[in-house]
Amino acid sequence: MISWVKQIASRLRSSFASRRIDHDLEEELAVHLALATEENVKRGMSVEQARRQALIELGGVEQAQQQHREARGLAGFGRLAETVWQDVVYGLRMLRKKPTFTLVAILTLALGVGANTAIFSIVNAVLLRSLPYRDPDRLVRIFFNEPGLGLRDITFSKPEVDDLRNRADVFEGLSPIAGGSVAMSGTKEAERLELAVVGFDYFSMLGATPELGRLYGPQDYDPGFASSVVISDALWHRDFGADPNIIGRTVRLDNDPYVIIGVVPPEFRHPAVTAAGSADVWAAAGFAADPFPKVIRNNRSLNAGLIGQLKPGLTLGEAQARLTALAKQLRRDYPTDYPSQAQWTIEIKPLQGYLVGNVRPMLLALQGAVILIVLIVSLNIANLLLARASGRQQEMALRLALGATRGRMIGQMLTESLLLSVLGGIAGVLAAVGSLHFIVRLVPASIPRVNEITIDAGVLGFALLISIVTGLIFGLAPALQSGKTGISDGIREGGRGSGTSARTGRVRDALVVSELALAVMLMVGAGLLLGTLRDLLRENPGFNPTQVVAANVWVPVPDHPEDDAYRGIPAKVIFDRELLRRIRTIPGVELAAITSDVPTTNHIINDPLGNQALTIEDRRVDSTQDLRAEKIRISPDYFRLMQAPLLRGRSFTEGDKDGKQPVAIIDETTARRYWPDRDPLGRRIRFGQTVTAPWMTIVGIVRDIKSDGLDIDGVPHIYVSAFQDPWRSLSVVVRTSLPAAALDPQIRHEVHSIDPNLPVFGVASMNDVIDRSLASRRFSAQLVGAFAAVALVLASIGIYGLLAYMVGQRSREIGVRMALGAGRSDVLKLFLQRGVVLAGVGIVAGMIFSACCASLIASLLYGVRPHDLGVFGTVPVVLFIVAVLASYLPARRATKVDPIVALREA
Repeated sequence: MISWVKQIASRLRSSFASRRIDHDLEEELAVHLALATEENVKRGMSVEQARRQALIELGGVEQAQQQHREARGLAGFGRLAETVWQDVVYGLRMLRKKPTFTLVAILTLALGVGANTAIFSIVNAVLLRSLPYRDPDRLVRIFFNEPGLGLRDITFSKPEVDDLRNRADVFEGLSPIAGGSVAMSGTKEAERLELAVVGFDYFSMLGATPELGRLYGPQDYDPGFASSVVISDALWHRDFGADPNIIGRTVRLDNDPYVIIGVVPPEFRHPAVTAAGSADVWAAAGFAADPFPKVIRNNRSLNAGLIGQLKPGLTLGEAQARLTALAKQLRRDYPTDYPSQAQWTIEIKPLQGYLVGNVRPMLLALQGAVILIVLIVSLNIANLLLARASGRQQEMALRLALGATRGRMIGQMLTESLLLSVLGGIAGVLAAVGSLHFIVRLVPASIPRVNEITIDAGVLGFALLISIVTGLIFGLAPALQSGKTGISDGIREGGRGSGTSARTGRVRDALVVSELALAVMLMVGAGLLLGTLRDLLRENPGFNPTQVVAANVWVPVPDHPEDDAYRGIPAKVIFDRELLRRIRTIPGVELAAITSDVPTTNHIINDPLGNQALTIEDRRVDSTQDLRAEKIRISPDYFRLMQAPLLRGRSFTEGDKDGKQPVAIIDETTARRYWPDRDPLGRRIRFGQTVTAPWMTIVGIVRDIKSDGLDIDGVPHIYVSAFQDPWRSLSVVVRTSLPAAALDPQIRHEVHSIDPNLPVFGVASMNDVIDRSLASRRFSAQLVGAFAAVALVLASIGIYGLLAYMVGQRSREIGVRMALGAGRSDVLKLFLQRGVVLAGVGIVAGMIFSACCASLIASLLYGVRPHDLGVFGTVPVVLFIVAVLASYLPARRATKVDPIVALREA
């Protein structure tokens, strides 16, 4: 066999005489051909087949390949397919020969692809996937604004909805969407449900079909509430055991009887962000009779959103133009209802954009972070492949000598890279599928459409794209390097293991620098987000949450006022006082109070019923200043219980009750904004701008309490006595040494001893309440922080791998240097200096890119500037220390090289 191979090599040498292949090359060719032929024989081929296949595998000698094609009658596309198949088979064989390298590369890729797949599944469900309704592109959210007063999404009146329906010539369907709590009684225990109050066009506009029964239609119209309801699939299963005979059954909601006419399918979601993620029960209303406000144009008291479906063929721009013209016409027709200084307007936005607008920056930041991770992974594997390709220079040179084109060599290397990327992609997708349930559990409930997160065809397509692009990224550099291999030089260099070419070294240096720069960008982003979370956790909420437990209670609102047991201020106050009396008798309760809004959960900044217009006595109405404040109802002991400092004046007393002079307490922000140069104590204010609203005297100033969230500042709050202005939705707060779980049944018992039809829900400690309010920020900060840690590890591995490879490749050089008198400190300095220089260049480049891009996540920050000096000073120091340590280990190993052994092995 050897003689046959020598003959082939001799003919090859004569046919490639221009390449000046010498005797050493002939011998190398002979040995490699003999080994390849022997391996093919072991695989079951005949000797002739083994010889032909060896020629094809080791270089694809054009004559042998052509004979092989002709023998099989292949041409055109078949030739290409055969070439690709040969490259795939050969690539798999090469990967199998290096199992450790292959496993490390696949696991690293699985990390990058899996993280991208998991995060993209969230982005796809929330931001990219169309809303699950009929013609979702025609659905819009409608806003009524008063830009002259700086107000957006204000309340509206029923006549204004009728104008949109009858005069705008824009909408095919319209539906108000109001929401909130409702008490369902008649079951084992009163239960609080998430209620959606909608119009009669609602279900037909969304293209919904019932799972059971039917949905609302024009035949159900009622000026107030219709006497029927539609329930969710979850409620049907949870409370009614999926009873197929549920249709026609009567349930009591807020003490009113309703007939169940239908069940929506499990995939149907209410197009609004709710506390429960979706609605439990839908009630339709005409919004023109009790319990809704009187139908007068300027009585804009409908506290609801408004969605519409554009007519077919009407673009968003055309619709907006018509609505702008309608608003202008209405201002002319009703000048007293629309003051010129308010500049009342109508605006529409795509419904999908409205639903996801608040979470878009966070999700895009997360997607950007995982894309950086996959780039770092690609650069890391590219370095591994370059090191591997350097060890295969002899093989590449031999294949070129045997007739393989450089294009074929590049194709072979890219094929191996793509094989790695596909295998890593499969592993990544499997990891994402396996961890998706766990990741979804971490997603905050405030993110809409969480229940729609899944790995569908679009997500799989994205994973495939990421895998292919990743394979091309990390495979291109080694592929191009292999195509530049010289024949004789490659064989000599590979044979003696003297090192890699200067060109390859520069490429590997560039890859490491790029990897470090990307790691810096990711670490800076993580530092800013973690800094935000840290500052929020340190933020003074304005009260002491320790040993405070809160429980929510919903007082029903019947459709007909005459059926309301809590109608009027006296009845509500009697209930509030009795509730407090009973709660205070629970063993372990030190103090008890009532509030309409538990701190950090009062998200009513844009809620016109919570964020109300304000009139200040002896203050001229200035159209350029919007006087508004949030109204919070509390009982006398509230500030003492919450340990919120009263700065001036007095707190509420038991004597501040109905029939007495209404009083109010303001916070620091309100005092600074509306009385910057005078004392507000003793001055009078009232909510609304009607003369019938009572004046309230300011009796105290309290320190700001973070009612709207730890990350929201500057919102004016005015506290009123719950005994002068009680509210349906209330929360009981107690100061106690007992845990929330122990108090839960006792609070329920005391509430139900007063009225068994009142639901109690959300019993939790204030520390847990605050913790939940930070869920979305914690989610993003922790994920990006984890990605940054991974990037740091990968970057350190990259620089360590580069220097370790250099030590191995330059062992002969190290031996010569030491034989000529170089000390171990000189060798240590040589390699350590290389690592430090690369780290410095990468860190500087990363800091420049980070400074340019930091403003992109400014909307996610609180208390931390996009160019925070602490973060921008800490990140480079940490990464530099890690890089130095990663450089020191291989550099130290270089000092232990024995000169005699190194020269003998060379």
